Amino acid sequence: GSLYPALYRLEHQGLIASEWGESENKRKAKFYRLTDAGKKRLRAEQEKWGRFSAAVAGILSTEA
Repeated sequence: GSLYPALYRLEHQGLIASEWGESENKRKAKFYRLTDAGKKRLRAEQEKWGRFSAAVAGILSTEA
């Protein structure tokens, strides 16, 4: 129950865009793509995660 509220929130923030189309099995489906703002936010979040995970790895690799 949390996927669609998250997609709605991302779309409302302008980070993704959606459009209706037809799936491979000929059913109506909604497709999502990252906007330019979404791509920029993704890069920023990846950098932030990289710094955080490197800090955690550094802490865990220290010997007592």
